[in-house]
Amino acid sequence: MQSMQRQFGKLRNKGPGDNAKVSVLLSDYEDADNVLAKIIEDAKMWRESWASLVTCQLQAVSEYEGLYDPIVGASSERQQGAATPQLQLERTFRLKEAYSELKVELMEEITLIEGHILQPASDARGAIAPIRKTIKKRENKRLDYEMAQEKALKLQRKPCRTAKEDAALAKADAEMSRTADEFSVADEHLRETLPPIITAAFNLVGPLVANLVLIQNRLLGLYYTTLHNYCEEFDFPSPPPPMQDVVSTWNAAFDPARSKVESISFITRGKAAHQPISAPNDGARSTSSSLLTGVQARTLRMKSGASSQTAEDSTPSASRYQRPDYSNATDFTAATILGGGAVNRFNGTSPNVTSGKQQDYFNKPGPASTASLVAANALAAKKKKPPPPPPKRVPTATPDEWVVAQFAFAGEGQGDLSFQEGDRIKIVRKTDTDQDWWVGELRGHTGNFPANYCRKSL
Repeated sequence: MQSMQRQFGKLRNKGPGDNAKVSVLLSDYEDADNVLAKIIEDAKMWRESWASLVTCQLQAVSEYEGLYDPIVGASSERQQGAATPQLQLERTFRLKEAYSELKVELMEEITLIEGHILQPASDARGAIAPIRKTIKKRENKRLDYEMAQEKALKLQRKPCRTAKEDAALAKADAEMSRTADEFSVADEHLRETLPPIITAAFNLVGPLVANLVLIQNRLLGLYYTTLHNYCEEFDFPSPPPPMQDVVSTWNAAFDPARSKVESISFITRGKAAHQPISAPNDGARSTSSSLLTGVQARTLRMKSGASSQTAEDSTPSASRYQRPDYSNATDFTAATILGGGAVNRFNGTSPNVTSGKQQDYFNKPGPASTASLVAANALAAKKKKPPPPPPKRVPTATPDEWVVAQFAFAGEGQGDLSFQEGDRIKIVRKTDTDQDWWVGELRGHTGNFPANYCRKSL
């Protein structure tokens, strides 16, 4: 119950127990703790990034070594590939050796992050953590003091107090004095303890950042020294030339290889060789439309050919096309091999003469299919059953109303409902104004209580 009352006290406005100096100290303490936590988090991410960078670059150089190094144990019957020039091999092997040595040196520097940054910051944050419990206890003392003070003031303002109320007032004054002494002791303890802790925490931030900058400069210096020595050893320009010179050198080495690839016959005759690289992405739409057009055109040609053929024109010629019989796979294969000519299986007689009329490419539905379609349409046209009506609404009961006691009430006469601050009271009967007595229920007891002592429950 006391914990709940403290939570309600925290939601209220600033009370007399607040002290500006102590509030500033508490804010500074939170800032110091947040700064140390941020340094620890960022230093860990920074350490992991450097470790990943070193590992990935060494793996990339190892892949270059695998590409340029000749394959050992290849079959002698196959065509032997061109050997890698010795200069490129030496450059590749030396680069891997340089990056291997660089990884060892960088990992030694990366391990210093733990001892020079992470460990001191973690120790400092752990050292200032116990004071947080003291701050919480001081906050509870402040809330207890404010509630006792408020209770005593309410009893003092009440006119025509009875003997029972005078006894309650004396008890409230004693409680207020006790809580005030406890809060004063806790407040004074924080005033003496927090300033040196906060000063020490903020003074530690400068050396931590200085160590971070020092380690970063060492890492960059090791990288620069390794790459500079490698460039000097193999006559690479250090610092590098402008980007225009790099692009021109790349084009000079890439154009001959591209010309050789484009001179291959099947690539030269291909469609992709004559198209730009950034072609519009509408190939699927154009292809589908062209396929539909081709099918329609072929169907039209077949229909027109069927109408113009006669029973006497059964001899195939170069200018006229007879539809081959697709029912036999052998005839279709033979016709394909001979250049697409039709194969006559009826000794000079066109299959159109036997059938009497050439059927369309897609056959029309027969009588059975038509009957099935009519039956399906009749079933679909049948009227659907209407849905059942929605169920009748059951009238809901009026929800119960509750109020929360803001002040304690001991009861003034028989039939009054006694309650403590924070109690939740169920309303049995009320009037139109809260400046009146209502009837409520609490813990199984029903009685009258002052409505202005309570507020509506959320």
